Parts: sequence; structure tokens; C-alpha cells
Amino acid sequence: MTPLAPQSLSDLAEAVAASAPAPVIVTGGGSKRPRGLAEAAPAHVVDTRRLSGLVAYDPAECVVTVLAGTPVADVAETLAVHGQYLPWDPPFVAEGATVGGMVASGLSGPGRYRYGGVRDFVIGARVVDGRGRVIASGGQVVKNAAGFLTHHAIVGSAGRLGVIGEVSIKVFPRPDATCTLVARGAAAAEAWAAHERLRQSTLDLDALELDGDTSTVIARLAGASDALPARAARAARALGLDAEIISGADEATAWGAQSLARWSQAAALVKVPCAPSRLMPLAEACGRVGRWRASVGGAVLYLAIEGDLAPVDAVLTAHRAGGAVVCGDAMGRWLGADATSVFGDRVRHTLDPDLRFR
Repeated sequence: MTPLAPQSLSDLAEAVAASAPAPVIVTGGGSKRPRGLAEAAPAHVVDTRRLSGLVAYDPAECVVTVLAGTPVADVAETLAVHGQYLPWDPPFVAEGATVGGMVASGLSGPGRYRYGGVRDFVIGARVVDGRGRVIASGGQVVKNAAGFLTHHAIVGSAGRLGVIGEVSIKVFPRPDATCTLVARGAAAAEAWAAHERLRQSTLDLDALELDGDTSTVIARLAGASDALPARAARAARALGLDAEIISGADEATAWGAQSLARWSQAAALVKVPCAPSRLMPLAEACGRVGRWRASVGGAVLYLAIEGDLAPVDAVLTAHRAGGAVVCGDAMGRWLGADATSVFGDRVRHTLDPDLRFR
């Protein structure tokens, strides 16, 4: 079927309504789901890339509203002019991620450790449901809590609740300066012990990650430039490992090398929520079937799985853990322990009573 390419919210609503009762697949920049897979599926494909542009932006209010097909890179560029940014470090920006895809995937980068994830910053949205109706939720001001929070429900929904048409996001002032500590342990267990010493310290970290492949701890500090050297020295002592302190271009290169897009490459990327107290046993088991890294101070385990997903499904099930494929051909598939939600099913049947969204 020819992809539907709406240019406005009204076009989007009409396209979804007119395509009934056929199934619908939503695609944006294609940074997380291969575009060829979607276009080959026996369904109407809604391509949001022409649904792009700035709707409203008031730097004084720290809120930006954009259409869903807008590249995240364009939003970041607009914000940078006013000294503001998206503090959760959305991944896949360089790969062409759109705002709608950013919200639908629910993925956040290293900055989630201090500031919270994308769900914490979405304050409003307009979504087209399975019947072609425009559902408005939240608004363009931070203090808006009226009604059901549909704009939060769509975060991480992978396009199965509706087509995101417009999103309002709160933003933050960019910090004065940053620096990053990089420390490698002799093994994953040693690196994890250093990670935990840093996490449990009183330091105000901006980000904290652990690369399981290289047993490397990566921690970022942000704030006033004159205070960073002393803070970095304290962090290095807390780590208890030899640490390199980098900034500027070297820092940007180090975090770029750790990006989810570059790290996972052609593999299926699986996101597994976890508690730091349970992470290492689970990571060690998953390490036998794929690569792993810990994010958000050990609250999230990411797995890069080549080939068959059955082994990781079995490992997660055995450890009573579950995770979603958030990038790759199997995007949206759940692995491991059952995550059936009666409330979630009710929400889906309300927004998509004919179960058109795939």
C-alpha cells in the first residue's frame, strides 16, 4: 500500500479515518525500526516525516511544542540558540530520530540519571486514535494536570495507542560546563563495585553508566565551571579506580561512542528495567547470550542481541525479569516475564477499539 504522508494534524486524522478498517503502522525517521519492514507490511503506513515544524516556543517558559515528524536534531538546534536543551539526552538524534519516535519509543539517554526520562518532560500531546479522532491531553504549560494523562500513556507505546501528531515538552537551561570521568576495571565485578561507590556517594552526578563489554564506568558532572575540578577529584576518589577526566571534544567523543545507536548497531536492542541490587546477576546471565550495558545508575539494563531472541527470552524469564525490543526488526516485542496489564489493555481498547495499530 502507498504510504500515507500527512502534512497537518487534520490531514493525519482524515488519513487514519479513511484507511479504516485496515491495520496501521506508524513510521518516522526510521532510526529504530527499519523503514523497509514497515513499508512491506500488509497495512497502511503512516509516514510522519512531512508532519514537521515548530508550533510554539517560549524560551522564558521553557516549553516547546512541535509536530511529531520534526527531527529531534532540529529541536535541539532551536533550543541551543537560547541556551536550552533536552536534558535526558535523547538517543538516535544523529540517526534522524523524530520527536514522535522519541516519545513512542520511550528511550532516554544518560541524562535520565539526574533529570528523569522523556515521560517526565512531555506535558501535552495531540494524538489521533484508531477511529481518526484527535485526542488532546495536557497542554503547553507545566502546571496542567486535568484529565487522564494520555500524553504519558503514549510514551513507550511503540505506536500501538495511536498516531502522535503534536507534542509539548518542557526544556531546561544548558549547564555552564561539564566533565566526564572514565575508569576501567579489571573485570565487570570490579567496575560494578566502583559504580556503586560512586552512585551511593553524595556527589551530584549528571550521568552514570557502565559498559559491560569493557568493564568501564562513565560518569558525568555538570554545573559551574570553576567548581568542576574539585567535584571531579572527589568523584575520582569515590570511584577507587584510576580515572581519566575529560571535557570538550574528547568528552563529546566518549559519549558519542557510548550512544545506543552506535553501541547496538545491527543488533536487536532490548531494554530491561531493573533494580541496582539485582543488576549484576542478571547482567552476568545475559552476558552469555549477548552484550550488555547498565544505564541510569543501574536502573536499566540494555542488551544487544545478534540473531535469535529465544535465548535472552529464556534468561529473562528464569530471572523473573522482562524487557522490550526497542530497536530492530522485532521492535515492540516483549521478552521474559509476562507483563500483561489489565489497565493497559483497557487504555489500548479505548484509544484503538478495532486494534488497528500494529
